[in-house]
Amino acid sequence: MLSNKLIGSFLVAGPLLAIASIFLFSPGDDEQTFAQSLQRMSENYAIASISTVLWFVAIMIIFIGIHFLARSMQGENKPGSDLAGLASIFALLIAGIAMVSTGIELIATERESSWAASGGDVIGTYAIGQAIIRSIFVFDGIVMLFLGLAIVRQKNLNQIAGGLFTFFGACVLFGGILSAGDNWAGMIWFVGFLGFPIMTAVTGFLVLRSAVKEAA
Repeated sequence: MLSNKLIGSFLVAGPLLAIASIFLFSPGDDEQTFAQSLQRMSENYAIASISTVLWFVAIMIIFIGIHFLARSMQGENKPGSDLAGLASIFALLIAGIAMVSTGIELIATERESSWAASGGDVIGTYAIGQAIIRSIFVFDGIVMLFLGLAIVRQKNLNQIAGGLFTFFGACVLFGGILSAGDNWAGMIWFVGFLGFPIMTAVTGFLVLRSAVKEAA
């Protein structure tokens, strides 16, 4: 079991690393084809690789932090224990998905790869990796929803933060399911997507503050 200080640090550092990776390098917008994105990554291979690793580390520590936070909220006679348990399971599954998708992307984008020289479908593999990555930003709505409800029921952290986590989780989950391009559901998903890193960092700060109070 991780300490609350480490859990809080993960939840604060994760969103910051994710933002840093996006600013460091972005393969392009949604209007670009996968082939164009791969070309841009090939032209900026070192920076693109560093950005990919930073993104992977960010996603891993966010969901590992959420997993252990949710586990710490479990126990007999604890309100919302079952909800926290479900959040911890889905957070761990998302961490596993992130490992698979990042591995696929690194293989597909490796320069002078023996795998590609042997006939590997670079564009098709990269497209599969991107599809897996995008699925994370629907399923994390489940994690946010369950964790937010558990916080509200257990009252172990700020109730407003728990309510906002629940709200943004519902936006990500239902907006992602009902989204069809730029329709209203897509806009709802985007609201939740923006709220996720903010509330993750806020929750991390609250966990750190609670840990400091307990240590005093």
